[in-house]
Amino acid sequence: MDAAYEKMKNNLKALAEQQERAAAESPDTDEIVGLPLSGRSVSVALYRADPQAPVVFACYGGGFVMGTYVLDAPLWREMGRRMGVTVVSIAYRLAPEHPFPSALHDVYDVIAYAGEHADELGICMNDVSVCGNSAGGNLAAAVCLFDAQRGGKLGIRRQFLNYPFLDLVTSPASKGHAISERAVYEVFRGEYCAASQAADPLVSPIYADEELLSLVPPAFIAVAERDPLMAEDSRYACRLRAAGVPVKFMMAFDMAHGYLEAAFQPETPYMDDTSREQLRDGTMRACALETIDFMAAGLGLSR
Repeated sequence: MDAAYEKMKNNLKALAEQQERAAAESPDTDEIVGLPLSGRSVSVALYRADPQAPVVFACYGGGFVMGTYVLDAPLWREMGRRMGVTVVSIAYRLAPEHPFPSALHDVYDVIAYAGEHADELGICMNDVSVCGNSAGGNLAAAVCLFDAQRGGKLGIRRQFLNYPFLDLVTSPASKGHAISERAVYEVFRGEYCAASQAADPLVSPIYADEELLSLVPPAFIAVAERDPLMAEDSRYACRLRAAGVPVKFMMAFDMAHGYLEAAFQPETPYMDDTSREQLRDGTMRACALETIDFMAAGLGLSR
């Protein structure tokens, strides 16, 4: 294995452990519930609005290998407040210990369980959306495809995809922008799935055929201008539109990948100089709030 690849993996592992400690110290949630799914338990963190409010099932980012479901609590709480929704953050299983399709099945099964046990959870499942950032955006898009293959049983009305990681086939080295980030994506795709699985549309939603794409709910896609994923995200928006799916698209100018979560977190040494300045002067927070308002405007649109 390439030494640089191993070094990057070790750095990501150290960052993941740091994130987990920080999240465990102050899980700013309204409630944490362990859901008894088939053969396993998956926890969810709830950020509650009115019991009859729409529900957004949220998938955090972290390249399928890191992050925690409570780390982004400030973002989920702000989303809930500005959008008037209950946010349910899902603690899906992580690779490499649990590679594809474990995380996808966790997300699907959590939503299905909530539909059957809404009264116990104190939520209303009449208006359900999925949301995800980065790898979480992949899972949000993939669960819509997975549900479409099964006849749309989950009743998902819209998908909010924030700079989603949609193409695990194309080499990260050939993706534009943010040269320093490309090695990270190489680790992510190598840990999440086998090379033979990369073109599966449930791994790389951008490779879904038009017939399957035509069955998914309206999409609200926010992309970051300084992001190596911008091109594939823009292409996915075009493919969805070509398949007849309503799409709303937002470009966050001069923002880097992960700006939505980063705007509500302390400064980290992993930020580039531009992002660090944007966090300090409030530009990043303003753009994050604009993105949440973009999502909120979508609550009125569904098929």
